[in-house]
Formats: sequence, C-alpha cells, structure tokens
Amino acid sequence: MPATSSPSALAMQRFAERAVGLRQPQVSVPVPGLPTLPDLKKLARDRRAAGLPVIDQSAGDIDDVGQPLHPDLGAWIEETRDRLVAAGASELRRTTGDAYGYPGNYQQQYPAVSAILARSWGMAGPHMAMQTVSGRAALDCAFRGLIARARGKKLLAPFALVLDPLAWSGYQPLAADLDLELIHMPAVSGQGLAGSAEGLSAALAFAKERGRAVIGVVPVVPSNPSGVGLTADDLVRMAETAAAADVPLLVDGFYSPLDPRGHAACVPMAELEQRLAPEVLGMVGLLVGETKVTSSQNKTATLFWCAPTGHEATGKTIVHNASERLKTTNMYPRPQEALVAAALHTFPGGVHTAMGPRYAALRDARDAMRAVCDRLGIPLSIGGSFYGTAGLVDGEGNSLLRGADGHPLTDARSVISELVARYGLVGAPGGMFSPAPEATMLVRLTAAVTLADVARVGKILEQLLEQARG
Repeated sequence: MPATSSPSALAMQRFAERAVGLRQPQVSVPVPGLPTLPDLKKLARDRRAAGLPVIDQSAGDIDDVGQPLHPDLGAWIEETRDRLVAAGASELRRTTGDAYGYPGNYQQQYPAVSAILARSWGMAGPHMAMQTVSGRAALDCAFRGLIARARGKKLLAPFALVLDPLAWSGYQPLAADLDLELIHMPAVSGQGLAGSAEGLSAALAFAKERGRAVIGVVPVVPSNPSGVGLTADDLVRMAETAAAADVPLLVDGFYSPLDPRGHAACVPMAELEQRLAPEVLGMVGLLVGETKVTSSQNKTATLFWCAPTGHEATGKTIVHNASERLKTTNMYPRPQEALVAAALHTFPGGVHTAMGPRYAALRDARDAMRAVCDRLGIPLSIGGSFYGTAGLVDGEGNSLLRGADGHPLTDARSVISELVARYGLVGAPGGMFSPAPEATMLVRLTAAVTLADVARVGKILEQLLEQARG
C-alpha cells in the first residue's frame, strides 16, 4: 500500500487501528431489507425527478464528472479498427446493410483485442483469456470456473471466497446464487483498510476452523470501496500465501486504469511474472474492463489467467468452465465495445490521455475530496480509485451519526435513512461492504462527481462535526 502522510489518511489509519471488528476475519452476511447499490442510484434519480434535494454519492459512473473523453479518441477508434482488420481481425470489419454495421459472429471472441489488453497490463508470458460484456458477467463465469476446479480436486462444500476487509457488495448476490460463502480478511495493523498476506493467512485459518473450503481469493486493486492499492511486494506475498494453500488468486483490476500511476503499475503483472515461481504464477488471474473509463453501460470485461509452461492446469480449468458459462448465457462482447477497449489501450500517451478532460475532472474531484477531509480531520482512504471511504467519526473515534434519541446509529439501513432524510445525501454506508461493527461509522464517497458536489459533501461533514461538538 503506497505510503501517505495526508492528515485524513493518517486519521483513517488510526481508525483502523482502533476497529477491533475490522481486524478480525468476518463472514459477509446480507442485511435484510438493505438496498443494493443500483437501488441507491435509483433513489437518487427519483429524488431528483421529484424536485427533492439530492447529492448522489451512491454508485458513481465515470460520466458523472460531466466531462468528455479526448476529442481525438473517436478517430483513433476507427484507425484502430483499420489496423486490426488489416492484420486479420475480419470480425471487426465494417459492413453495410446490417443494423449495427458489423458482421455476425456467433460466440465471438477477439484474440487481437485480448492480446492488446494483456500487453497493456504487462503480461508477456503464456496466458489464457475470455472476454464478456461486463464485470458481473466475468465474475460469474470466473466463480464457476473456481468451483469446477474445487470439485475436480474433490474438495467438499461448503465453498468460500476470501475478500478484502471492505469489499464491493456486488459480490454477495453473485456468490449467493452459487452457494458461496464470503469471508473478509482482517485489516492488519499498519495496513489501513488494505488486504495483505497476513490478513489472508488469518482468513484461511478462520475458514478452516469453520469447515469451509476456500476456492479463491479476490482482492480489488485499487479497492472498492476504500481506494487502497497494493504494492508489487504485497501482491507477491499474497499470491505466494494463496498458492501455498492451493488457492487461486483472482485480482479484480477494474479500477486500475484510474490509478495516477497507471494501470500497469497499479497491477504490476510484468513484475509478478518475473518474481513469482511458475507454480505460483499459474495460480494467478486478472479481471479487467472499461467500466470505470467509459461508462457502466458500454464496456467489455476480460478474464486473464497466467499459464506458464508446465503449470497450465489451473488456467485451463477456470477459463474453460468460464467459457462454458459464457456459451450458456450468450453474453459475448459486442464488436464496437471490444474495439473501444483496444483503442483505449493503444491511444498515444496511454489511457489517462485517452480519457482527456474526463480523467482531469476525476483527478481534481479526488484531490478536492482529500483536501476537504484533510481540513476537517475526517478519516479518508481514497487512493487511486474514484471511490473512497470516509469515517463519520470525531477525533476520538466516536460516531458523528446519531438518531433522534442521540444514540449512535448502529445499522446500515438507519445510516442511509438518516443521511437521506437530513441532508439528501444518497451514499453507500460501510455496512454494505463489511459486517464489522465499526463499518457502521464508515461511508463510501465517490469522486466521480463535479467539484460543486464535493463542496456540498464537505458542508455536510462540517455540519456533522458541529452537531457532535454540541
């Protein structure tokens, strides 16, 4: 995790040190009646349509920053198409007389595009790939591949996945459909809200005590919801820890293109290929996509699995079974969206340059969010994502959110209701991302907004602090 001396980051470090619940493995338990992230997004839209005050901090789309991509990207997309078609990718050629301008290509995959994406993340060694239409679809396919591997090894259910200390709530419904238990690794002292090899070891021991067979570890780099990244050393140790337990590691790198260092530094696959022994590297997969670069509705998602010579078995099983699921659902990527993925990752100057004003607006909003929390002393972990997690606590770690009776709010539903009713703030409470008791005092914030929205969130934080001081 990159070091920082930001006052808000140090405040979050102190919060994590005091949070006993976050420093223990936790089983993810769905909260009855708790809205999903799409539900919160709809709540924000409905309030806006009704003329009610609303600050949407729910499930940001990159387009919410209100800025376009680079003006030359459109022309570059067409140039990329011409180059790929000339090199033999006939499935991307233009057609006339068809509704979408592309030839039919049942069960389509685009090897030339997958190769571009692999190179962009620094993958030079043997690997396998499967591309689909969204991150959720790719995760569903990958989880089924992990289950198939576990069954092939004669592991007995119940099966479990290990996640970050705070993890994207969208994993829950995907796992529930497959009877997978989710276990959060603990936050380790000195690591803030990040996952770690030490936390993974604790989670594996916890799962064994509960009689669960862990079939995969899924860190999000950088994290959703906390924005925390992992260093190459962190990922090497985590991969080695997982492999020693015969557990595959699937890195969810969807947010890596937003990291200021660039996606190939955020998820350093080139370094992992160099540093990991072949038998460990063969246990490592990567999930990437364009959701957080273009929009939530137009993108692809690609599952890669490392397959060094002599250690291809894990990749073959997972990608084969993932591809079988893809056949069943027919969620194959559309030609235009695959083409855009290739163009983004070959654009002169890189992905950030391709994003143009959109990335600049995100960067400015992220910096502004950090500055607000620095000024107020509010704990914040935002890193290189467009999501961050703030602690709604005072300097002593006491909750700023209290009900009408003056007592701290202790469940996620109450936090949502109070923030919406009192401030029109539609945000995702920490209880959506962790069952630890201290998560109730956290809220996920998004920097995929305008600077005016950041200022409005800052005023709400000021009011909370003033009310707490009495």
